[in-house]
Amino acid sequence: MLLLKSLRRTSQQVNVNRLKNRLEECILSETPVTEVWPNIFLGNEETARDRTKLKEMGITHILNAAAKDLKGKINTGAKYYRGMNIKYCGLATTHRDGFNMGMYFLPAAKFIHKALRNPENKVLIHCSHGVSHSPTLLLAYLMIHHDMMVDEAIDHVIKMRHIKPSISFLTQLIENIIYDLFLWLL
Repeated sequence: MLLLKSLRRTSQQVNVNRLKNRLEECILSETPVTEVWPNIFLGNEETARDRTKLKEMGITHILNAAAKDLKGKINTGAKYYRGMNIKYCGLATTHRDGFNMGMYFLPAAKFIHKALRNPENKVLIHCSHGVSHSPTLLLAYLMIHHDMMVDEAIDHVIKMRHIKPSISFLTQLIENIIYDLFLWLL
């Protein structure tokens, strides 16, 4: 059992390093907002606060992947979008070491998936800079609802947007796959 844990840890480290190298190969520059999947946009706080831009883009759903980070600094939330016919979901993520982003994978994926049941809807997933928290939740969505492996999801996204999820978030995405595989095998 100890050997299995050790092999798993080594395998994860190799996979995380491989994924980090993949991300570093992306030569795209950071942009405020990008459509990375049909009707799914990754953006930053600037985009989330720009009510005119959101209306022009036709955004109907907002997933704030940094609700705790933004509290007090940026006036966003369900009240901010009042009168815009936007459904809002805020997740209290943080940059703290050891933060369990995995607890938000399923709720975020469900929010996005439910929004996209209507092909007219458009979802903005944002965090402060639009490169770490929000892409991590998008990757989880692609893995959960489009049966992608984490490397496939990353390859798809980096064709359109520069992202840089933390090593901790990448590890959690990999662990999510291992856990799901384990449950499937039971």
